Amino acid sequence: MKRTRIAKAAAVLMTLTLVAIALGVPNMALAAADDVTIAYSGSDTTLAVGETMDLTGTMEGATNVTYSWTITSGSSVTLPSTTDTQTITITAASVGATTIQLSATNTDNSVTNPATINIDVAAFSVTEDSVTIMPGNTATLTPNNYTGTITWGTGSSSVATVSDGVVTAVAGGTTTITASYTAGGVTQTDTTTVYVPIVTLTAANSTITAANTPTTLTLTVQYGGDIFPAGSAVAWSATGSVGSLTSYATTLSSSGADTSTCLATFTSGASGTNGSSTITAAITGSGYNTSKSTTVTVQTDRYLTIEGPSSLDKTTRTGIYTVYLHEADGTIVNDSTSTVHWSWSKSYLSITSNDLNDRRADMHGGEAHIELYARYNTPSSGTRLYAWINDGYDERVYHTITITGLSSLPQTGQDFTLPYVFAGLGGALLIATGVWYGIRKKRSEKA
Repeated sequence: MKRTRIAKAAAVLMTLTLVAIALGVPNMALAAADDVTIAYSGSDTTLAVGETMDLTGTMEGATNVTYSWTITSGSSVTLPSTTDTQTITITAASVGATTIQLSATNTDNSVTNPATINIDVAAFSVTEDSVTIMPGNTATLTPNNYTGTITWGTGSSSVATVSDGVVTAVAGGTTTITASYTAGGVTQTDTTTVYVPIVTLTAANSTITAANTPTTLTLTVQYGGDIFPAGSAVAWSATGSVGSLTSYATTLSSSGADTSTCLATFTSGASGTNGSSTITAAITGSGYNTSKSTTVTVQTDRYLTIEGPSSLDKTTRTGIYTVYLHEADGTIVNDSTSTVHWSWSKSYLSITSNDLNDRRADMHGGEAHIELYARYNTPSSGTRLYAWINDGYDERVYHTITITGLSSLPQTGQDFTLPYVFAGLGGALLIATGVWYGIRKKRSEKA
């Protein structure tokens, strides 16, 4: 009985040892005696187009063996010209699956046994179907199943560029990055959609023309992706005293494909005071924050504007400037009774002899005109032309004028510059020399 137990234990131990040995041999199919196995190079039996793999056959317990390799199904790989060797090198030719069979013959006992191996040729691909990048930032794409050089391209370089798989966002929009891989005469491509968020705040520079009047502001995010998804926090703020934010949402809400919005309401004050307020919406995204601003103008009273050339030079040295009186809604007032007052830096500008200057103080149909002449070059910041009506000096408006190219005139815009000072000193010296000479001459004659 004891011997029987020992024999059974030895048999179990032997079986477990054989299983362990078989499992411990990598890339090898299990086989019994006289059976055939196929070993392969590499970590698995999946190849990329153009890649090669060595297959090696073995017949268990045989020393004199002949081998023959054939393809039984599929055409994604090709065999070498010689297929009667123990080891062959196959080449992945196209995407798909192929079954290769090995027939091994033990020439000592004429026993022939087969073995098969399945080879998959995987398609070239890029892991990322889409990426979202903020302008100036980058993302690296991950190509798969290739062995050679990849060619990268972008559908719109104004949105994003790509080099060796590194995508750089340029400006808001969407574009497609294309990766191409050619091997064995076969070209494969894959694409990645790149989203660069477009963030806007509208209406831009809106105007309210009545007290207690609301206007809607819309923060819009296109192509926000995983940077600014719906639910991202939005913080609103307003400056100035002409009104206030009377309601606003605090998160982005999806409003369509690739678009999210957040709304706010700004209401002008009860007194309708003229002025402006800057509205800002700050977005807190995933790893990136940004903000957008717009201006709301409250204009409930009449107001002035000036139009005319913003620059004068040696070719266009004169310019006609017009002041307009507007109603709060922007229309021109039919006013022909108000008196217009003008003011400007006389060292830079001068009034011309044009007849319209005789009527520059008269407003006709809500407008008045003046023609000015450029005398000197101005600094880069220019000079201001002011206008107001009646006694409204505190509500005066201005127009900035830059004068350039008058190289024969002083560059500082002042009447007394060094050239003039030196010229005056030279003239005075000549006069003094003449007087001195005359005095000396008279003294000589008397002597």
